[in-house]
Amino acid sequence: MENDKHTYQVIIVGGGPAGIATAITLHARGIRCCVVEAQETPIRKSGEAIPPNAKPLLKQLGILSLIEDEKHQIYYGNKSCWGSDQLDQKEFISDRLGHGFLLDRLHFETQLQELYQSTNNTFYKGFKLKKVVSGETKIKAIIENSSESKTLTSDFIIDATGRKASVCRHFNIQKENLDTQFACTFNVKTSDKIPNQISVEATENGWWYVAPYTENEVTMMFFTLKKLLPKKEQTKTFLQDELQKTIHLSKLFNTIQIDTVKIMPAGTSCLQIPYGKNWLAVGDAAYSYDPISSYGITSALASGFYGGHAVADYLNGKQEAFPTYRYVVENAFRAYMEKLVVQYQLEKRWELSDYWANRLSYEEAQAKF
Repeated sequence: MENDKHTYQVIIVGGGPAGIATAITLHARGIRCCVVEAQETPIRKSGEAIPPNAKPLLKQLGILSLIEDEKHQIYYGNKSCWGSDQLDQKEFISDRLGHGFLLDRLHFETQLQELYQSTNNTFYKGFKLKKVVSGETKIKAIIENSSESKTLTSDFIIDATGRKASVCRHFNIQKENLDTQFACTFNVKTSDKIPNQISVEATENGWWYVAPYTENEVTMMFFTLKKLLPKKEQTKTFLQDELQKTIHLSKLFNTIQIDTVKIMPAGTSCLQIPYGKNWLAVGDAAYSYDPISSYGITSALASGFYGGHAVADYLNGKQEAFPTYRYVVENAFRAYMEKLVVQYQLEKRWELSDYWANRLSYEEAQAKF
């Protein structure tokens, strides 16, 4: 007989913003859940800006006070060189909801996990998902760490594992990639104190994103097509050359020392249907957004909120809960696609380059939805 302490109504795989938003929503609805997270402690991720229009959602989730913490900064917008050679300040100041926030992302991840732990629901930290078995009425998830294996039983499982959508893969469900954009990410230490400002600059082969990491360190990301990436041993030289092609960032970072570079998918991808028998996907596991949209953290939290309510409604007998969830997230995705096409079409300086010609094909992708 399965040990009751490993039996839940819902298993959530993934302890990032989407997973934790789902968990605290389920807890508020009286649903017994657990979270399975591969990392023993939170890791710092990219994505630092919370726009003003996220405030109502943060209030609904009960986490607005978290980003009002002194470690997060009041933020009024990014600096952007996009569509012209000028560096413009893209401000939130005209937004009726006022300022946004520039997050200390590691602190925010820690805050979210601590909030979930305060609910006294189970948190399997440092456990990786090894297998999912779907029965007629129950789901079994086998998880393990370096020293033990556990079998969890539930009525439902939620995929909050990010772009890799690990739970969906166990069900042989694949996301559809709408482009082949990749990100090259690395940190650079500087001799000068860095202002709390995100900078974006377009180039012929892609675009740069630079955000503060500490007072004297920044995170730099270059977004380009998979086919434009060089061989691994040439990556650092490639990035240094691409940075020198910028008008503004090259003046701030004239010489940089690149140590470790992470290369990962960073384009738009989606599930055709974000739920199925005994499972539902939230966050990047359901819809992965192009980072230029600034949808990342907000969409993760939103889908966790709506996904959590959908699962709670379903477990309470409301059969329309999942089609309603799909309607909400698909509408948000369509709105994102429309804005994305507009954003990329603003840049016409290199229309014939491989990268920017590929961006214009988003119109074709948009037509699918």
